[in-house]
Amino acid sequence: MSDNQSNQSIRKFAVIWAGQMVSLIGSGMTGFAVGIWVYQNTGSITNFALIGICVVVPGIIVSPFAGALVDRFNRGRMMMLSDTAAGTGSLVLALLFFSGKLTLREIYVLISISSVAGAIRLPAYMALLSQLVPTKHVGRTSGMMQMGPAAARVLSPLLAAFLLSKINFQGVVAVDFITFVIAVTTLVAIHVPTLPARGLKRSLMHDVLEGWRYMKQQPELFVLLVFFAAINVTYGVAQVLFTPIILSFADRIMLGKVMSIGALGFLAGSVVMSVWGGPARRVHAILGFAFFYDLALIFGGLKASVVVMSVAMFLMVFQIPIINGCSQAIWQTRTAREMQGRVFSVRMVIAWSSAPMASFLAGRLADRVFEPLFAAHGPISGTWLSFIGTGAGRGAAFLLILNGIIALAMTTGCYFSRRLWFLEQELPDVMPRQSSSVTAV
Repeated sequence: MSDNQSNQSIRKFAVIWAGQMVSLIGSGMTGFAVGIWVYQNTGSITNFALIGICVVVPGIIVSPFAGALVDRFNRGRMMMLSDTAAGTGSLVLALLFFSGKLTLREIYVLISISSVAGAIRLPAYMALLSQLVPTKHVGRTSGMMQMGPAAARVLSPLLAAFLLSKINFQGVVAVDFITFVIAVTTLVAIHVPTLPARGLKRSLMHDVLEGWRYMKQQPELFVLLVFFAAINVTYGVAQVLFTPIILSFADRIMLGKVMSIGALGFLAGSVVMSVWGGPARRVHAILGFAFFYDLALIFGGLKASVVVMSVAMFLMVFQIPIINGCSQAIWQTRTAREMQGRVFSVRMVIAWSSAPMASFLAGRLADRVFEPLFAAHGPISGTWLSFIGTGAGRGAAFLLILNGIIALAMTTGCYFSRRLWFLEQELPDVMPRQSSSVTAV
């Protein structure tokens, strides 16, 4: 591929990337607003945690089939279908709130629909990168892909908190619908090539199983995937606990500010990864930055303070785009391009499947065990454990500390895994097909 063709491909990807980033900001606003609505109307951490479960579980269920479809059809059109479905769900959510008919059941159903749409969009988006971007730029563009979630983390809570006071819940969700329209427009504007037909017609289930078989033949990548599944469990627990911890000593406006200040770390990490592209030994960066992620979890539970929570969240999420970007670059360069939809979907199933149950259990443990233990004048009062404080939110904070200790132990254990440590030497790059083999549809 010539330099001119390379630059054109990167520009095409950048247009799609910009549309997806705008859409992610809108989705983040809705997610923030829904979380506030559920927690303040029910007062239950468990109900709040169920939102996270609905975000993940439906996507996990359909993900293997979504990956097979992504490898069969034009990946740009699959992304359009996904964005259209998610945007329609946001519009229905706004109409239900406006009509006064919005309940927890409707919220969970619509979030589940969005989860299914995301299960199609994400592998299509990741596989699209390999089609449009030359191999030498995969590390940097993987960092760019992290900037969408980063921008959402920074801007969404602030924008949602501001708009909630101006145009209420249904207005925030309506804005989200507009961002989906923008994302679909960019996909319509940019021609996305279709991979050549594979010839022999096979059943969808055969394609699904083929993705699993491909994964089993790559034990080094499987070990990396198990590590990420474990990290996702700790991250899911932290996501459930951060909001009730902060709301225990601050209002929702301050919650939005803390989330945004902390999320600047995600943006900073994304910029670093986009410019840097990661080291030659990406596995070393994954484990090294995971170590600091673990320590940040522990730090976040030590004190009921806006400053402490902001610093902890900044440090925690700074590592995530670098870890994810390095991991994505490994998977992009070591997975055959025609298999990436299925393989990336298998990644989603394994990496995310344990997180929803962990999130649900975190909510139950916080509500029924740790919050009562750390209540003012409760069983912990007067013991050495009360150094983190007692009262509302401190039980959840202690659970956050335990979560960080477990994450630290897992990361330390991975340093002794030969398969993970030497993954890049033992598993060679997969050479991509030549661009001339790609046909237009």
